[in-house]
Amino acid sequence: MVDRNHPRRRVLTPGENWAYNFQVAAIDFAGHVTVAPVTVYLIDENNHKPIFLECAAYDGIQVKENMTEGTPVLMVLATDEDRGNNGIVSYVLLNDFGRFTIQSSNQHGQISTTKRLDRDEKDKEFYLTVVARDGAAESLQDSCSFKVVVEDINDNPPIFDQQIYEETISTDHIAGTPVLRVTATDMDSGTNAQIAFSLQGNPDDMKYFAIDSDTGIITLTKPLHNTMANKRMFEMRARVADKGSPVLWSTADIRIQVVSSDELPPTIISQQPLFPAILENTTENTDVLTLCARSNLADSSLVYFTLLNGNTPETNSDGTFAIRRQDDSGKCHDSTGATVFVATKNLDFETVQEYTLMLQVVNDHNARVEKKIQVSILDVNDNAPLLQQFDGAVLENIDSMLITTIQAHDKDVSPQFRQLRYSFDPMASGDVRQKFALKTNGELWTTQPLDREQFKQYKIPIKVTDGVPAHERMTIYWITVQDLNDVPPVFDYLNGIYEVELPENREVGKSTGIKLVVNDSDVVNLFEYQIVDGNGEQKFRIDDATGDILVNKVLDYDHPVYDRNFTLRVRVYDGANPPAETNVVIAVTNVNDLQPVFEQSNYTFTVTENTDCNVTFGTVSALDPDLPHTVDQNILYYLSTVELRNFTIDSKTGALSSKGCLDRESAKKGIMTLYPRANDEGGRGHDADPATVHVMIRDLNDNHPHIHRPENSYAKIMENMNPEDVKPIIIKLDDLDGGENGCPCNMEFDPGTPDAWLKKFNLHPINGLRSTYRLSPIVSLDREEQKVYPLPFVTQDQTGRRGIRLFTLEVGDENDSPMSNGMSKIKVYNYQGQFPSMVIGSVYVTDLDDYDLDDKIFEVDATTSSDVASHFQVDLKSGNIMMLKGTPAGLHLLRVKVYDTSREESAVGEVSITVVDLDLNAVMNSGSLMLADVRSQQMLRKSKVANTETIYDRLKEQIARIHKIPRDNVDIFSMRDVEGGVQIRYNCHSSPYYTAAKLNGLLMQNRLRVSKALGLDVIMVDTNACLYESKSPCGGQSCQHTMRPNVTSPLVVSSSTATMVGVDIADEYTCDCKQLEPRPSVCSSGYCYNGGTCIIINNSPRCECLDGHNYGPRCELRNARFEKSFAWYEPLKVCDSSTFSVSFKSNIPNGILLYMGPIVESPWDDYPKDFVYVFLRNWVLVTYIDLGSGTEKVAIPIESNSNRIFEFVIVWNERKISFEVIDCGFNATLGSADPCKISIPYPRTSRYPNVLLNVQGPLQVGGLAAMPSFASLSASYHWNFIPPRISSFSGCIFEMRHNNFLYDLNATDYSSMPIQPCDAPRTSRVVLGQQSILIILASLLCLLILVLLILCLARRGKKTISYPDLDRELVKETMGGTDLEAFGEKDVTHFDLKFLQVTRNGHVVKGKESNLPDVTQDAHQGRMAPLAKMPEGLSIGDFINSNIKKVDQDHHDNVDDVRHYNISGDEISVAASLSSLASESSKSDVPFDYKNDWGQRFEKIAQIYGRESDQEEDSEYEFPDLPKEKKKMAPTPVTPSISAKAKKRSVSFAPSETTNCYTLSPPLKKKSVTSSPSSTPSSPRLARNIGIPLTQRDCREPISSVLKGPSKSTVKLGTTEDDGQKPMLSNECRGSISRSTITRPKCRETRC
Repeated sequence: MVDRNHPRRRVLTPGENWAYNFQVAAIDFAGHVTVAPVTVYLIDENNHKPIFLECAAYDGIQVKENMTEGTPVLMVLATDEDRGNNGIVSYVLLNDFGRFTIQSSNQHGQISTTKRLDRDEKDKEFYLTVVARDGAAESLQDSCSFKVVVEDINDNPPIFDQQIYEETISTDHIAGTPVLRVTATDMDSGTNAQIAFSLQGNPDDMKYFAIDSDTGIITLTKPLHNTMANKRMFEMRARVADKGSPVLWSTADIRIQVVSSDELPPTIISQQPLFPAILENTTENTDVLTLCARSNLADSSLVYFTLLNGNTPETNSDGTFAIRRQDDSGKCHDSTGATVFVATKNLDFETVQEYTLMLQVVNDHNARVEKKIQVSILDVNDNAPLLQQFDGAVLENIDSMLITTIQAHDKDVSPQFRQLRYSFDPMASGDVRQKFALKTNGELWTTQPLDREQFKQYKIPIKVTDGVPAHERMTIYWITVQDLNDVPPVFDYLNGIYEVELPENREVGKSTGIKLVVNDSDVVNLFEYQIVDGNGEQKFRIDDATGDILVNKVLDYDHPVYDRNFTLRVRVYDGANPPAETNVVIAVTNVNDLQPVFEQSNYTFTVTENTDCNVTFGTVSALDPDLPHTVDQNILYYLSTVELRNFTIDSKTGALSSKGCLDRESAKKGIMTLYPRANDEGGRGHDADPATVHVMIRDLNDNHPHIHRPENSYAKIMENMNPEDVKPIIIKLDDLDGGENGCPCNMEFDPGTPDAWLKKFNLHPINGLRSTYRLSPIVSLDREEQKVYPLPFVTQDQTGRRGIRLFTLEVGDENDSPMSNGMSKIKVYNYQGQFPSMVIGSVYVTDLDDYDLDDKIFEVDATTSSDVASHFQVDLKSGNIMMLKGTPAGLHLLRVKVYDTSREESAVGEVSITVVDLDLNAVMNSGSLMLADVRSQQMLRKSKVANTETIYDRLKEQIARIHKIPRDNVDIFSMRDVEGGVQIRYNCHSSPYYTAAKLNGLLMQNRLRVSKALGLDVIMVDTNACLYESKSPCGGQSCQHTMRPNVTSPLVVSSSTATMVGVDIADEYTCDCKQLEPRPSVCSSGYCYNGGTCIIINNSPRCECLDGHNYGPRCELRNARFEKSFAWYEPLKVCDSSTFSVSFKSNIPNGILLYMGPIVESPWDDYPKDFVYVFLRNWVLVTYIDLGSGTEKVAIPIESNSNRIFEFVIVWNERKISFEVIDCGFNATLGSADPCKISIPYPRTSRYPNVLLNVQGPLQVGGLAAMPSFASLSASYHWNFIPPRISSFSGCIFEMRHNNFLYDLNATDYSSMPIQPCDAPRTSRVVLGQQSILIILASLLCLLILVLLILCLARRGKKTISYPDLDRELVKETMGGTDLEAFGEKDVTHFDLKFLQVTRNGHVVKGKESNLPDVTQDAHQGRMAPLAKMPEGLSIGDFINSNIKKVDQDHHDNVDDVRHYNISGDEISVAASLSSLASESSKSDVPFDYKNDWGQRFEKIAQIYGRESDQEEDSEYEFPDLPKEKKKMAPTPVTPSISAKAKKRSVSFAPSETTNCYTLSPPLKKKSVTSSPSSTPSSPRLARNIGIPLTQRDCREPISSVLKGPSKSTVKLGTTEDDGQKPMLSNECRGSISRSTITRPKCRETRC
């Protein structure tokens, strides 16, 4: 093309050539020529948009249903005539419907499925719109819309509309006429939906009927006989099959009852209309059609209509239609009518075009007729067209062009409702209407060239309509005007960086920091950058696309010529306009870039084993080449974690020391090799190449010879063998010490060897073989006499060092011992009841033989209950017991008969199996420990020397003692053998389970006591490896520990007589601090804390708490009040980047906020020393923290304000630790820019400081539990500081967080005070001065004198009434202090005898009348209380009040509800309720002996507490008569109140010294004997009252109380002066009997 302005120039237009190659020549005046090649590349302008040339061909593309994810659907192609990025086309889907995706590749767009398509679930067709965009910065685009049709496959069988068809047929039914019609539908389409019918059944029935394969009409083919009427039932089966491939089919039963000709079925007379059709927008309750039917019965004109619902929407499965009976005034005059009407609003022509309804009409003789009705649905224009959003682009300065063709989608099926019209919306501006044109078919054009500098974008509102005004829809289309490159670039010196200082160690390829900023108003700029000058030796390079200047070669500051200062000339070119240039300056600075070097690469030092202990044996040193040798090199020396086990190195001097004593025999060839490291800049610089240090360990003769062969110092000799037939055992000696300290060696029997053993074995050296001996038996050995001989031998080396070595000789077993019955126990901890069927142990019988299992046969004994036998199986050969899945919790007794086939003997093994169900809380709230030098099997073995408890039982006892709970409340449910011992998991429960923090914390504090009791070392408490950085599976990263119970493979640990089946817990570790479990989508038990209620909102669980102020999202208690108290919580997770915050308000200037760290002195070497300690001291917040690399102390003063809430935040990461009090109340000063925040680096005691907080101990808030002093802890863990002990905190903790975890302050079970919210009511405190106290004491003294005076006056005017016999009976305010069988538990209500003081109107007398509680109101039901006839002078009120005052001082733990009083096993178990107290049936007018009898109203109490034991018939023991004691010999009587739920129980009473004593001689059996504390019988009367004879014995006998059973007896001792007198308690004699023991009374005189 010719340039009009310069005719000799031509404008290049790209065709086939986008690059031109030619040569240029330079000629001087002398004629010399130099030629250079030149290549010119043409840069494309984005002036073409992508175009879909075959868009119309894509419409109607098909894809089969049920194809797998990723099935290809269609490959689309849009072409773009531009080159380069401008011609690269990518594709997106505007709406993928969640089922499609498109991938751009090689200019094509591959559409594929993202899930299976199901045509039967409305995946019939989809309207997709693909947008193609080019690769320009402001891309041009085009769109293509088309329909994708889902092709049907035969995946649905045809389904009958009814499962059973029932019909009646009269005997005169004409052959060849229809009887009934069966119908079926197929959800598939096309051929797959075409169906054919057939009949199946008994040939005798089939010969009467035929079915049309197309219509399903069944006709009678053979006349019926009159004899068939009401007798013959035809039963057949209809089969329907489709015509797809493969053929799918289904069946339905058909029952046709023959009736007489006069029992005709109903007749449908009329249907209006005959061909019902309704619009799809028909409303509910609209009538569709009316039917009239006649019953054809003379005796009844009633007919009944039923609309049968099919299995598909087309057959009314959704209940779209319903039927209702027509009233008599309807269209059916002499018949019964019914109307089918629209029942729901789910009519949709686009879903179902026609419904097939089955109507059944029945008369009173159950004769039926069915009617098939077709209801057509008519389409209405009820769907508005939908416009899809589209953003387009057009190049500026281009003449009129098509931008895109807009397409809308209308779901209406009828073509007349899909005539769409497009137009500009009225809101379109005049400018838009002038520059753009929109045709009615949706084509959007530009009408003139557009100028981007005028407008960058145009907003074009377009509307579409299908002819219905309400269906008009509008969408905004944004059209972007693309730019042409016509403005030259300019460097921006204001925002750019053109001068930098660069350290010489900047790595090659890294940025220099130069930032080139170029201004160019053009959008499309292909900037190209160059360094055109100043780049000597090519030390730098520039990214030609981004302008980033990078280091190209290694820099060296010491190079004086090139590597100090650089001035580079940089050029930028945008591809179309003149370039711009600028200078950049780079100054290279010196850095520490050389690693230190050890002065020697190899060092050798010598130490003597077991002598040079904890000594410095040498020094290594290194130099930093970057520093002069005369200055401090500032080098940090360190060793690896493994090397630190035996050695230490001074981090400053490099001095090497041994840690403890070294053992030459433990080192390979007596040499240990170290590789010390060095790092300059005090640990912040470069590492030196490690030096090699050889530590030569000088040998001492510290080992006596050992048995080298046989291996493991073990051999076996079979029993009963002739000694001459036994092959001798060859023993070879060796010595770990070498050279002159080693062999030749000799051995002999130890002098302490039992004589019996010496008579059985000979030991002789073997001539010619050094250090070799022959061991042989002298006599025949018997395994039943002794299984193993641990033979002790004295071994001696050539220098005379000697010691004892044990040689284990086992006697092999033969089946030569008799067998007898045996008993064993198995305990199964079944996790969530999910254990599968599994072997839990084996049957045990007493048999001295050990290896005779092959001779035994096992089978369940007939005496085993069928219930137990249904849950357990016993292997016939091995005797293994299999527990079947689903075995319930509880005790199961399994008896197994064992037969020895070799000895022809039999015995019974009785196995007691206890199954305990463990839930998730039981496992997750568990403590853990590790015992050393023991295996799990040994845990269940009893000692052979003394039949003591197993280690397992002793451990349970120790844990129970720590927590002061019964042993049964401790579950040791997992014992796993690990290297060095056994790992154990356990839980403790009362209600609920104790937290792991409490279990591990208290066990750690009692570790030594537990170890002593077990005789084993507890070498670890809390086996979470995250707490030990040296053992952490995540190294120095975050670490989270979780437990995963294995429900398919339990842990089985067994001994001969005991087996424990536990839960196998897998320890899993995650090396981050993210939430381990995803947020649940449903509510689960325990999701909400503290009584919160879980609800679902927006498919997520939410918690409704008691209030929104005190509780968090999951009802965590946010705040808690601490009044000089403490509480334990779970420690923090081990996270490498952590934020811990606590908000508080303090009442006092001093107090501990929290402590988290060790609570015992260091029990072993690698025990974590990390801790955090935060406290207030004089309104200064002080923090001590140690992450393992050194202790740091930080103090931040805060405002002295007890009404303010302060928030304290600690942040630690890999770089530093920050402490901040948000708005501490102090302003910045010259010395401190932020007095509320302090940041410190980590202490550099090693090259890589610890950055994790590994805490082995609970988080203690508010104060400290009992623990060693900080001075002891500091000395034990080598802390840099000794933290002070501060008083406990008084105030409120308002919130405590670690990262995103909000602490529930109520989640503690170890605290000194109950946890309460800060706004809970609190007890007021009154502080009294000395003067106030004196006034109060004087007032109390005056009041006391006044009360005594009143009492004396009242006593003189009142007649004293004595009622000793009533006192003797047990009448208490609370009538539950008995422990009869089935009693003894704590019940909710106590029976208050104040209720007995009632008026005639049924009110309790309490100074003023008040209503009775519910128990009495229910009983009285409004009736008046009858008045008992009381003798003159006796006041029952006085009596009751007197006893109430007495028993107020006598509280019983075990009480029963008097309303449900019941004696298990007694003949009055049911009838003996106390309801008679409220009954009016009592004969109140009958006089009774109130001194010796209870009366009718109290007769049930009398039966229970009656004093005449010889009249009670429920006792299993008849007590003998007691000999009468002389009154002068009557001892100080005791008045026992015994509640015994025991069998075979004896109780002894014993005052001290010479006091006469009585013993409850016979055991109690199913008997509860109770007497009042105020009873005053002599010893015979006491015996009569409590139903137990007493025998006198020597008081000097020890007091004992043998109570065998779950219940315990309570006995109270009292004294009296004489029988029948008012009781008195002697001050000289006090005795008490607790639940399990009776303490000796303390007497001041010889007799009490």
